[in-house]
Amino acid sequence: MSPPEKWNSDMPSFALPRPRTAVRTVTGVLLPALALTACSVDDSTVGSASTGAAKASASASPVSVALHPLDTSLQAKLPAAYREKGHLDLGVSEYSPYNTFDSDGRVTGLVPDLAAQFSSMLGVKITVEKTTFDAVVPSLKSGRLDLSAPAGDFVERQQQVDFADFAKSNVTVMVNTATSFKPRAGLDLCGRKVAVEKGAGTQNVVAAQSDKCRKAGKKDVDEQVFADLSSAALALQSKRVDAVAAPTASNTAASAQSSGRFATVKIADMQSLPAATAIYGFEAKKGSGLAAVLAQALRALHDDGTYDKLFAKWSLTLSTIDASKITVNGSDQHQSK
Repeated sequence: MSPPEKWNSDMPSFALPRPRTAVRTVTGVLLPALALTACSVDDSTVGSASTGAAKASASASPVSVALHPLDTSLQAKLPAAYREKGHLDLGVSEYSPYNTFDSDGRVTGLVPDLAAQFSSMLGVKITVEKTTFDAVVPSLKSGRLDLSAPAGDFVERQQQVDFADFAKSNVTVMVNTATSFKPRAGLDLCGRKVAVEKGAGTQNVVAAQSDKCRKAGKKDVDEQVFADLSSAALALQSKRVDAVAAPTASNTAASAQSSGRFATVKIADMQSLPAATAIYGFEAKKGSGLAAVLAQALRALHDDGTYDKLFAKWSLTLSTIDASKITVNGSDQHQSK
């Protein structure tokens, strides 16, 4: 599972035009922390700050979480290449409330807030850069990016990148309430057009569901692949697809901001499918040593209460994991079996 996108008031809550070029913001030591304001075996109890009034409310929120001070012992463990460079490039795709692309160019959410904490603890600047989910791994391998989050920690992905695990999630299905489609079981998706984000673990979920459809003598799920989840939501709004399969945090946020146009459904018999549940991690270049430093930083934030405060600020309290689970490549889960 992985990382959606953006919505607006006049278009049933969706789709502010996105900038064509990457917009970068810097967080941490030299600049203020990004958006220090503010799913269910679901990972979000309420909608996130995605757009419109919700964004305004979040920006005006009195909620503030103090930055963890510089940790010189942890700073010393930062691999030399990153210490010498003096900054880290964090690539994010929009997936509210983990990452939300605001109309003023800022990126807000849990991940930028955690990045601000890392920046303060490690004494390096962290640049937050917009990207697409499917571009992350190639960018980490090439060194264009140093980090990305969130992404599902799966055994297959561990062959390409390292993960500092920090959260959990599961897949849900979002539908248009103006239609009669009300899925109650995975087989209800057979033959239906279901939108997914390109490169996300939900593609594996849909593929596994199609296998079940065939075994039941039904048509495959008609997978519709989109570059991002805001595009998928627009397709759902215009009834070009029957549903959007995505992690609960994103679907819940979209539903909450849709003025009742969308509803999010957790289908029980889909939860055992490959990649239907996931441990989320910060991705780093394989073998770089960076993931281990971030895992230690996350455990320190967990120990002093900052971790819980940040998850609560973004209404992700049911996505937290125990400190013992905050480790490097801690998941033994597979994407496809």
